This record gives sequence, structure tokens and C-alpha cells, in this order.
Amino acid sequence: MTNTFVADPRTVRTYWHAREAFMTAVGKARPTGTTLITEDFAVPPLHLAEACEALLEMQRRHGYDAAVAGHAAHGNLHFLLALDAARPEDVERYGAFMDEFCAMVVDRFDGSLKAEHATGRNMTPFLAAEWGPRATDVMWRIKRTLDPHGVLAPGVVLDRDPRAHLRHLKTIPTIEAIADPCVECGFCEPVCPSRDLTTTPRQRIVLRREMLRQPAGSPVLDGLLDSYGYDAVDTCAGDSTCRIACPVGIDTGAMMKAFRHRRHGERAERTAQRAAEHFAAVETSVRAALGVAEHVADGLLHRVTALARKAVSPDLVPEWISAIPGPASARLPRTRREGAAAVYFVACVNRVFSGPAGGEPLSLPEAVVRLAERAGRPVWVPSDLAGSCCATIWHSKGYDDGNAVMANRTVERAWEWTDGGRLPLVVDASSCALGIGHEIIPYLTPENRRRHGRLDVVDSLVWAARELLPHLTAVDKVGSAVIHPTCSMRHLGDVERLEELARFVADEVSVPVYAECCGFAGDRGLLHRELTESATAHEAQEVLACDHDAYLSANRTCEIGMEHVTGRPYQSVLLLLERVTRPR
Repeated sequence: MTNTFVADPRTVRTYWHAREAFMTAVGKARPTGTTLITEDFAVPPLHLAEACEALLEMQRRHGYDAAVAGHAAHGNLHFLLALDAARPEDVERYGAFMDEFCAMVVDRFDGSLKAEHATGRNMTPFLAAEWGPRATDVMWRIKRTLDPHGVLAPGVVLDRDPRAHLRHLKTIPTIEAIADPCVECGFCEPVCPSRDLTTTPRQRIVLRREMLRQPAGSPVLDGLLDSYGYDAVDTCAGDSTCRIACPVGIDTGAMMKAFRHRRHGERAERTAQRAAEHFAAVETSVRAALGVAEHVADGLLHRVTALARKAVSPDLVPEWISAIPGPASARLPRTRREGAAAVYFVACVNRVFSGPAGGEPLSLPEAVVRLAERAGRPVWVPSDLAGSCCATIWHSKGYDDGNAVMANRTVERAWEWTDGGRLPLVVDASSCALGIGHEIIPYLTPENRRRHGRLDVVDSLVWAARELLPHLTAVDKVGSAVIHPTCSMRHLGDVERLEELARFVADEVSVPVYAECCGFAGDRGLLHRELTESATAHEAQEVLACDHDAYLSANRTCEIGMEHVTGRPYQSVLLLLERVTRPR
């Protein structure tokens, strides 16, 4: 058998995902309310098979599910145990297992009680059995010299109590089912937009568990309840990239949206539902307000919105930022249904907001229509698009009634537009493609769910790469471009399509190392601009380190967020694609 070095990114990600999933998959399967303890040890490799058999037999005899993995070539094994630390009988059973396990490793196999992991609290009572009294005495002498008062990590590594490993065991109260399987591994933390601002998904879950540990009237509980609203619920982008990073798919964003829903009274739900029912009028009003705002100084708009936020709520009233563009044209391009290769769903963000100042002269809908014609794959823009939406506006805030209204209306219209699913529905914003394609499903009636199953909802990036590029020629490419892959693209698996389109329009394409969710999350970046500013701090630093000819993405609100933090005119890659392929 020959060993080959794996270089394919997809294969590498698959292998790492499988490797990371071992502990979390076992943790997900553990009984609710139990703590997951992970241990590792090593034996001489010649004794590895025998040690595996002995460990598995011991786990079964003590009533633990067998869960063992490791690095066989080095005789290193990892295993997991689940116990309810709130039950004295479970603690005693665990203690008996550890006594037998440690004796087996040291006496029977002449092994090490630790291989990769630190010694910690769990092996404290067994240190002398492994190292002998003389070596242990040296450790104690060093400890007393450096820490005469015993204030450094008390009870860890060195402790005279033979039951030290059974004290202060962590209990795991049962919380919301969506997050209860969490073993607090932390894989979610690097991708969380609020990781440097308030809390991460892991911390949101840890804090939630701590609330349930506290007795009624506890000042700790009062403090947690006081801060959790902003630190956990309000500043969660709800982008659910934590679900992608989590080996077992825990979606803390969905839990935060559920908490937002619980805040709403009947009046708030009715108001949100009426906004969905009359969304065409809402669109018109927002465009009109943006038109007025074009003639008012940014400073005045910021002061006015700041006062309104104080008077109403900072989680309801947006804050004005200078990156907010002017209004889009109320008139969409005129197209024909006959001979159309697809139905073009212009997302509400592209029906409301124009492109960046100083950007391409065409609007995104105009550019997409021209591209489609140029490639011989014409699209049809329905005349009754106004009032249709992917429902993310309501979904992200936890307004279930408004979400249901919009979800069902959009599917019913899409069913008619696409002739019962015969034509694909091309959506020009990645978050809206995700919303219509996936997120609205739980809110549909049975009949509309059946219809949705026959719809082919396609992100415009995928459609352009698949259907347009083969029929287009790059006439005038730009020198360099930097791209911002959005969280929705990651959910849809479209990031490579953005890169493909960018490489078609630019000689050099840069993908920032720290490009993660921008935290703008629809309008959350307007409600809590600090979330976007924190989420993109490292990415913005990378972007501003060089000058580029183009700044590209494919989601208008994300582009607004990136323009806010970088001062650079982010726009849809499809706008540049139209210019680059325009015949001379």
C-alpha cells in the first residue's frame, strides 16, 4: 500500500470534517443532561490491539457506550464517556471505571495515562501510580517553591485528595433541543461574526446552560438575563455559518431567532404580518425615503436615526450609514416571456437599492438581462415582482406570521411564473436564493411545499457560470479584483462559482484569508453597525492593504456592509461581467 499526499481541497475538507466529527458525533448521541468526558492514553504500539480490546470490554462492563479512536502508529488512543454529574451513582460508577482504567494502563501495559492531552484534574489521584513516589515528590517540591500558598490551579495535576477527579464535575442542564447536543468543542467560534464583539455560538450555549444551573433569585442569573439580550440575541447575525462549522450541524443562529420570536407580542406579530401583506407599498416607501435622503447630509440623517433609536429601540430602528446607496429605479427592464430560458427574480434589495456611487452605469437587473441576451439565454422579468420577497426580513427577526405570509405568496407566484417549475427561477442575491430555495420551506402550506419541491431555484452566480460563460467572451478584463464570498454562498456551495466568474473578468483575483460572514445580515448591520465593523475588521485590513480595480460580491446588503468598512465600491460580479463582455 502506498501513501499519497492529498491536495484536493474538497477531499481535504472531507477528511478533516470526519476527523473533527468523532467527538461531536458521540456527544450528539449522548443522553440529554449528561457531560461528555474525553480522555487519551498511550501504550507501546505492540500492545495496541490488546489495549483496545481491554478498554472496550471495560467500557461495556461499566455501562458506557464504546467510543474509541486514535493514532494507531503511535499507540495513542482517545475515548469518550458520558455521565450525569448531577447523579451521585453516576459519579461513583465513573470513579470505579477510572480506578480500573488507570491500573490497566500503568500496571498491565506499562503505558502513559496521557499522550496528547494535558494531565489536568482527572489524572491527579493517579500521578504517583504512574511516576512513582520519588518523581512525584520532586513535583511537589517544585510546586511548593514556585507556589507556596497553592493559589495556582488548585486541585489540578497535584492534589492529595484521592477523589480530586470526582469533585466539581460539570453538570449539563437540558436546554433547547436545537443546541442541547453541543459538547462545547468550539469549532463554531472562528466563523462567528460576533466572536470579537460579544459572544460566540459556544458561549451563547454555555451561558444558556449556566442560566438553568442558577437558582431563582440568584444575582448571577439576574446578570445573565440582563446581558444576554444584547450579547447573545441581538448581536447574533443569524447567518448560521456555525451550523456549517459544527461537525454535527448545530444551528445556534436558529436558536437566537427563536428567542427573538419569543420577545414579540401579538401586536408586533400583527404589524410584521401587515408589512408582509402590503410589502409592495413598503418597497415604494423605502425607495422614496432613499430618494429624499440623497439630498440630506449624512450627519443630519445619522443624528435623526440615533434619536429615533433611543426613542423606539436600537433593535428595530436602523442607523444611517454613509454607505447606504440611493434608490433603485422603480422600473424594471422590459422582457418577453416567449422564448425565455429562465424567470429572473429581481430580489427586493436590488429593487430598492441602487449600485455603488461611481459604479457601473447599468443597474443590476439591466446588466443581467443584457448578459442573458448576449449569451443567447434570454430571461423574463415578471411584471408583478413587487411585493414578493425571500421572507428573510421576517425570518431573521423571528416574525413567524409575516414569514409565512411572504413565503407562501412567493412560492405561489413562482409557480405561475415558472409554468409549474418548467423554467428555472434565477435569483440575483445569494441570501435570497438561499431563502427561497431552502429557508422558507418550514413555513409553507402542504400544497405550496409540494409546489416548492418542483421549483428549480438557482442562484444567479451558478446560472451565470453554467449557462452564460460558455457563450461569452471577455473583451476587456480588469487587472485585479478582490471578492467577498457571503455566508449564503457558503450555505449554497457557491463560493467557487464567485471565484470562477471573478477570474473570467479579472487577470488577478484575491480572496481574503479572513473573508467570513460580514455580519450585515440583511439589516442587522444597520441595527448594530458594530457587528459588521467587528466581523470584517481583519478582512477589511487585508482588502485595504492593496489597491484593486474591482471589489466584487453578489449580495447587495453585504456589498453595502463591505463598502461601509472599507470605503471601497463593492458591487455584483455580474455588473462587471456585463461590462467586460460588452462588444466594442
